[in-house]
Amino acid sequence: MKNKNPKNNIIKTSHNLPYARILFIDKMIAEGNFPSAPKIAKEYEGVSVITIKRDIEYMRDILNAPIEYDKNKKGYYYFDKTFRLPFLFTSEDEILSGSIAIKLLYQYRGTPIYKTVKNIFDYFNRLVEKSKDKNFEKRIIFLEEYSPDFSEEVWNILMKAIRENRYIEFSYKGAWRKTEGHGYYIAPYQIVSKAGVWYFAGYSKRQDSVSLYCLHRITSIKLANETFEMPKDYKYLDDKEISFGVFKGEDKKKCKIIFYNESASYISERKFSEDQEIEERKDGSVVATFSSGQIYEILRFVLSQGANAIPLQPKSLVEEWKNNIKTMNENIDKF
Repeated sequence: MKNKNPKNNIIKTSHNLPYARILFIDKMIAEGNFPSAPKIAKEYEGVSVITIKRDIEYMRDILNAPIEYDKNKKGYYYFDKTFRLPFLFTSEDEILSGSIAIKLLYQYRGTPIYKTVKNIFDYFNRLVEKSKDKNFEKRIIFLEEYSPDFSEEVWNILMKAIRENRYIEFSYKGAWRKTEGHGYYIAPYQIVSKAGVWYFAGYSKRQDSVSLYCLHRITSIKLANETFEMPKDYKYLDDKEISFGVFKGEDKKKCKIIFYNESASYISERKFSEDQEIEERKDGSVVATFSSGQIYEILRFVLSQGANAIPLQPKSLVEEWKNNIKTMNENIDKF
């Protein structure tokens, strides 16, 4: 026996949620029977014709559903008969979980990534506002990492270069330079995000190595005509390889740092590289030994720990740390 109620054919979902209603409307229109707003409202039960019309407008304007109204048949249809809305979220728990996960992206506001997913943010906010527990998501928060801004032009050109396997030319202001460097000619292999900062890993012919570049330090960029092929043996970076700036192609050095007080506890609970070794001392301090390829990133971390961290090696790290301490003391003496 054929089920006369199309609502029963939809994946079970909370009747009160707008997404459940939109899935229902999508199914009725896709069946090709030219349903009118009053017919949809009657079938769904407990919702007004005005609400259905607003949902259809939302589907058309925000979800890009190809909906048209046939005046002769007095109902709606998809002019692209293959179109269907994806079943992204089918329960209230999934929608609330999705809205919480989206919070992780807040740290990227001010970057092109945030702008790209803005509609998703708005959509989840609308769903959560109409869910049963309006305060649920407020009870779970994320303390975001600092994310330096970078231009939409940098992002768009870099994405195009990666999609088309094309070299890019750019100017770059390194962490240690007061002036920018020009003439970088790099084949971008991969985009990486770590602790709120966006990088790309790229190959330099001149250096014959892969290096990591911060997107926010690119001052100008353009797409080159030359193309490249991704090496078949390229090992894609993961979170293990970019801890403390460690990545393929870097000249890694053995680092040794002693941590005191709360910093000692912090270090003992975290792993910054695959070869990391932790030595717990009788006085409560901890000595961390590991390999890294970016001394600046380590120096920045050590300085952020104040008096609770002292670098022991390599020599370049120790000297830079001492220079920074000296400069801080000189600045203090000025007041």
